[in-house]
Amino acid sequence: MKIPFLKPNISGQDIKELQKSIKTGWLVTGEYTKKFERNFADYLGAKDAVLVSSDTAAMHLALILAGVKEGDEVITTPMSWVATSNIVLYQKARPVFVDVDPLTGIIDENKIEEKITDKTKAILIVHLYGQMVDMRKLKEISEKYKIPVIEDCAHSVESARDGIRPGELGFAACFSFHAAKNITSGQGGAYVTNNQADADKIRLLRRDGVINKDGKRIMLELGYKYDLTDFQAALLLGQLKKIKQSHKKRLKVISNYKKLCEEAGLDYVKSLPNSVHAGHMFLIKVSPDKRDFLRGKMAEAGIDTSIHYPPIHLEPFYRKTFGYKEGDFPNAEKFGASVITLPTYPSLTLKEQKYIFSVINKSLK
Repeated sequence: MKIPFLKPNISGQDIKELQKSIKTGWLVTGEYTKKFERNFADYLGAKDAVLVSSDTAAMHLALILAGVKEGDEVITTPMSWVATSNIVLYQKARPVFVDVDPLTGIIDENKIEEKITDKTKAILIVHLYGQMVDMRKLKEISEKYKIPVIEDCAHSVESARDGIRPGELGFAACFSFHAAKNITSGQGGAYVTNNQADADKIRLLRRDGVINKDGKRIMLELGYKYDLTDFQAALLLGQLKKIKQSHKKRLKVISNYKKLCEEAGLDYVKSLPNSVHAGHMFLIKVSPDKRDFLRGKMAEAGIDTSIHYPPIHLEPFYRKTFGYKEGDFPNAEKFGASVITLPTYPSLTLKEQKYIFSVINKSLK
C-alpha cells in the first residue's frame, strides 16, 4: 500500500473555478481575490482579510505594522517552521525563544513574561498542529506590557480555544495556504485583522507601496511584492465552502488515530480541553533512539511521514549566528527528537489508518 503524506482536498469543481478565472485573462489580484477575502473574514468573524503571497509575507507585514525595527526583540517559539523566526531577522531584530509545553509543543505561556525586556516590541506565537495558544492569557500579557501579539495561524484555520477563534484577540492573525495546509492554493497566505486601517495599509504594502490614481501608478511607501494571483484565490473559494465537511473528516481521522495509539500503547501529542482542534496534524511520540528507525520502516512499507519540527534554535544558521546549543530549550528539543507526523487528510481511509499502525506496531516490536 502506498500512502502519501499530503493529499490536498481539491475537487473537480475547484479546478473548474480556477480554469474559469484563468480564462478571464485577469491573472493578478482581482474579483476572485476580493470575494475570497470577504468570505474568509466572514468565516473567521473578523473585520477584514487580505490575501498575500504566503504566511511568511503576512507575518513580515505584521511586524512592520507593529513597529518592529533594528535592535528590537520579538518573543517567539523554537517549535515551528524556520520562517516564524526568520521574519524577525528581516527587520534586523532578534528572536527571543521561549520553551514549549512538554505535552502539546505549544509555547509555554507561563514563561513568556520572564523574557520581556525594554527591547520587546512584539510577541509572535504559533497555534501549533491545529491547537491554539491560550489567547485570553496572551491578551492579558499584551495589555499589561503594551506589546502586540501576532498569531501564526498556519495550522489553525478551524481552531478555537475557550470560545476564542484565531484573530479575535491578537494584533494580527497570519494564515498559510501552502500545499500542506487544510485549504491550499499551493502557496499563499492571508493577513486577518479587526482594524480596517491596518487592512488598508497591508493592501498598500503587498503591492510595492503603490496605488493607482488618475490613471497613474504612484508609490507612497516602501512596499513588497507580496500579492497573490486571482486564480489562486479562485482555487481557495471552493475549499472554503466545504471547510466544515472536510474538518469533520479530519477530526474523525484524529479520533481513529488516538484509539489506535491507545490500543498500541503509543504516546501522542495530546489535545487541549475546551478546544476545537483544526485536525491539521497528528503526531506520535517515540523514543528518540527509535524515531528514525521507525520512519525508515514506514517508508519501506510505502508510508510517507514527516517531522514537525526540528527546533529552530538547533538549526546550523541559528547555532552559528546566536550561539545556541543543546540544552537551551529542553522541552522543544525532546519534542523535535521524538515526534513523527502521520498522514492526516480528509480522504485517508480507515483501512489506510489501520495499515499505518500495523506497520508501526510490527516495526517497534
